[in-house]
Order: sequence, then C-alpha cells, then structure tokens
Amino acid sequence: MAILKPSNRGNALLGQLPRALGERFLAQCDDVELVVDERLVFARRSHAQVHFPQAGLIGVLAEVGGHEALEVAVIGRESVDGAMLALGVAPSAMRSVVLVGGRAWRIGVPRFRAELDANAILRRLVDRAVTQLFAQVARAVPCTRFHSLPSRLALWLLRAQDRVGESELRFTHLRLAGLLGVQRSAVTIAAGRLHRAGIIRYSRGELLILDRDRLEHAACACYSVGRRTRPPY
Repeated sequence: MAILKPSNRGNALLGQLPRALGERFLAQCDDVELVVDERLVFARRSHAQVHFPQAGLIGVLAEVGGHEALEVAVIGRESVDGAMLALGVAPSAMRSVVLVGGRAWRIGVPRFRAELDANAILRRLVDRAVTQLFAQVARAVPCTRFHSLPSRLALWLLRAQDRVGESELRFTHLRLAGLLGVQRSAVTIAAGRLHRAGIIRYSRGELLILDRDRLEHAACACYSVGRRTRPPY
C-alpha cells in the first residue's frame, strides 16, 4: 500500500507547509465531519468552501445530461477538494460528493484565496493538486473507453485503498456501478471474478482486499501511470 508521509494533522498536502505556516493556516479552518453522500462542490454553481481531507474519500463526478454522473477522479488526505478555486473559476459540469466518511479541514473561499496570495508555498502545492486532479480527469476518458471493467474495478479499489488507508471498504454493487458508469450486473460479474481469484472478498456491500499485489496486477496501466506522476507526499 502507498504510505502517505506523516502530515499536518491528517492532510498530507498541508503537511508540506513549514510548521508555522501550517499552524497559521489551520487556525483559520474548521475541523468538520465528512458525511457519506454529502455534496461539497455543485456543478455550475459557485461554492463557498474548500476542504482538505484528513480521512475519508471524495469522488469527483462529471455530469452528462440524461445520464448518471460518472466518477472521473478521487480525492483523499493527499490533496484538497475545491482546488480549482485557485484558478478563480467554478466547475462547469463537475461536482464532488463524499464516498467514504471522515473528517476534513474546511476554509472559506475568501480566506483560501487570501492565503494563496500571501503564501507562495501553499500556492505551489495547490497548483500541483489542480494539475493532478486534471490529470486524473484526462486519464478517465480513455480508461473508460478502452480498458476492461475488471481492470477498471481493480484500479478503483487501489485508488480508494491508497487514500482511505484500509483494506475494508463498504460499497454496494449499485454504488460501484454508478461510479464506473456501467450496469449493476456488470459490476457483480467483475467483482465475482476478483472474488473467485482470491484477490478480494465481497459480500453484502462489504469488500475486503485480500491480495494487494495481485490486485495491482489485475488493474489497468492507469494505476502505475498515476502513481508515477502523483506528488511525493
């Protein structure tokens, strides 16, 4: 499993700040709970807050008229949700929602932008987070089109485990199907294949990763590409 560098009160991005700057920034944040299915960013709507997860998992979903929203990126304690606000724009067709509950540092947009202007190190880290987010989004399109569902499912589980830090995840087939943009029956078949191979154990919405190495082998190349280009924290 990828191990995150010890960080400033749970978030690895903020952990890269010098101690004094990090403490000053956190003094302006609220420590809040992330509740499953809570929407943090709304498509085509300005939003007032930015979240730095300490624990949990946030999905970034792209909305297409007449279809279920498709997940195009995930954010955990390594990054920040709402980082596109560093560019001064609101997302046109993307929203973010909590997939795994946890906690986060929350800061209002005006204070966030003021800190970016005053703190060059924070600005550089957030710019990097924006670049990484867009890289995930860009890879999602060819991955969805060209890679098999079992390999995409393995990829999703690896990304989730990297960020949550646990081998046990709780997702129904229906929820996974929506995130992956396929029918529920297709996820049932793909998860069953990994289950029979002894890579995962899946029952009634509870999924346990049994063999991390074989799961990496089953995943598409997007995982190794993403790991090479991810920030070193």
